[in-house]
Amino acid sequence: MTNRRKHSKIDGLPQELISAINDAIVNRRKTYKEIEEWLQEKGHDISQSSVQRYGKTFLTKLERISTAREQAKTIIETSSGLKTEMSEATSTVAFQLLMEMLINTDSKDVDKNTLNAIKTLATLERSTVAREKLKIEFDKGVSAAMDRVTESLRKELENHPDILQKIQEIAEEVKTNLKTA
Repeated sequence: MTNRRKHSKIDGLPQELISAINDAIVNRRKTYKEIEEWLQEKGHDISQSSVQRYGKTFLTKLERISTAREQAKTIIETSSGLKTEMSEATSTVAFQLLMEMLINTDSKDVDKNTLNAIKTLATLERSTVAREKLKIEFDKGVSAAMDRVTESLRKELENHPDILQKIQEIAEEVKTNLKTA
């Protein structure tokens, strides 16, 4: 089963007209009928129903991008610990957009851009693996550092077991918090 990519008559228009149509749709400056009439005046035979289909598809894509942007913002706002959230959010959004592009590309329409998208997906996957390795290494480093601090404190405070126990409890709590962050 192949996915058919939808081609709109509007997609074939000059970019400045497409931008003006997109602006009119998003900002509700003109109705679909008014856009049709405007295009007719410009010498383009595009029906109101074509404009409506294009508008629906365009608004759906815009909504997906807005949703992806909100998801990325949420990831950043709710994450703590290593500052890799922006990279993760960006990768997630890019991955979603690239997958959508690939899903909507008919196999006979594969071109240089499609192949570049596939390469970009592979690069995103490698960066995700590298980021996860970084987090693991960070966790190992935190554990090792906390173990060294705890051992140094134990040696210094072995004559004060109550203080040593309290400091070790605090160190464990910090270590746990850093690992879950």
